[in-house]
Amino acid sequence: MSYLTSRHVEIGDVSDFHEVYQTMDKFIADSFIKKRDALRLRLLTEEVLRLAKSILVEEAVTLWLEGNSRVAYINLTADNDLDANQRAKLMSISSASEGSKVGFFDKLLSMFIANPPTEKRWSLKDYQEELLQKRADDKYSQEAWEDLERSLVANLADDIEISIKFDKIHMKVTKDFSEALCTVGSRVPQVVTDYMFITSGNINMEKAADRAEELIEDLGIGKKDELHMKLLFEETVGMLQAMVGEYHVALYMERYKNEACIKLTAKTEMDADKKKHLIEVSKRHNNMFVKGFMDKVREVIENGLLNYDNVMKLEQQYGFNMVDYGSMGIYSHVEGMADSGVMWSLAEYRQALKDASETSEAAECAWDELEKSIVASLAKDVLVGVKGNRVDMTLVYDLE
Repeated sequence: MSYLTSRHVEIGDVSDFHEVYQTMDKFIADSFIKKRDALRLRLLTEEVLRLAKSILVEEAVTLWLEGNSRVAYINLTADNDLDANQRAKLMSISSASEGSKVGFFDKLLSMFIANPPTEKRWSLKDYQEELLQKRADDKYSQEAWEDLERSLVANLADDIEISIKFDKIHMKVTKDFSEALCTVGSRVPQVVTDYMFITSGNINMEKAADRAEELIEDLGIGKKDELHMKLLFEETVGMLQAMVGEYHVALYMERYKNEACIKLTAKTEMDADKKKHLIEVSKRHNNMFVKGFMDKVREVIENGLLNYDNVMKLEQQYGFNMVDYGSMGIYSHVEGMADSGVMWSLAEYRQALKDASETSEAAECAWDELEKSIVASLAKDVLVGVKGNRVDMTLVYDLE
């Protein structure tokens, strides 16, 4: 699946979408994006532009798209050279309404109001995680969460990253077209549970299972669905126990009309030395290739936390392809770009294995193993995103 980049369009008037539509239509056609996904991408692009121009009122904005039919990125860049009067105007907008100091729009404004530092970064996923952890005890965080739920951009986008370096600002908006995310991540959930936390080297399975049972009960689902969610949770925690490196995991659950999901975010450190030690241990125990399906998910995460060059060096040193099976499910990664991240899904992996199993005995064995997997049989999809030292994982389950 090829990775495409559209031409760059400079926009002076946010109300004039003519040139943007031309660029977007060509990108959609060249990427073979489906009609329903194309409509979502178009709507998100319009809303992102309006949001950006409401902040950068008099600034020219450059827009381009990149990606493929599985995941697309809307990129906006502009000069961040606001003078004192413009900053004062934005500050008055920020404080114009009661409670706005905790709003999503205000959070974006804060990236522009302060004098630009040498470098500054913000992401929607980090902001969501921060609010979810604080909202139970902090009324302002609860208000901010409710404001975020009302934001069309925040609901349509799978992530928003803003980076400022000197006087340049770059906004990158992610839209994932995974079938499992048509509801999950695109609509407001009926139930969002509290968080539970898991730390490497200190996982008490009994306590974790008890806490997970409380969260699952909060979802208000049927007994059979509860059992299936417990099984998915146990398999996920088992994978975490086997991970290399130190990490801190925040996990919660959501329920929609017809789906439920387990979501986790992990902040971790994985370096080449730790990965090298893992391979050496595996080699001594004649266990070079990961065996179970969740072991392969773990392998995707661990390799994703390494930069591409280090993965290749270890691969050459030990004479085998570390990213063989994992690469089958990857649908967003640009080789040679350390900050491009990795996005992987069970659906992509399943299809790739099915295609390869006709000609490869190893792939056929992996297919047989996949069919025996508890997670693969219960989950509608498993989506993994790795970027920098952050891991996001969503297990989507169809309620009966």
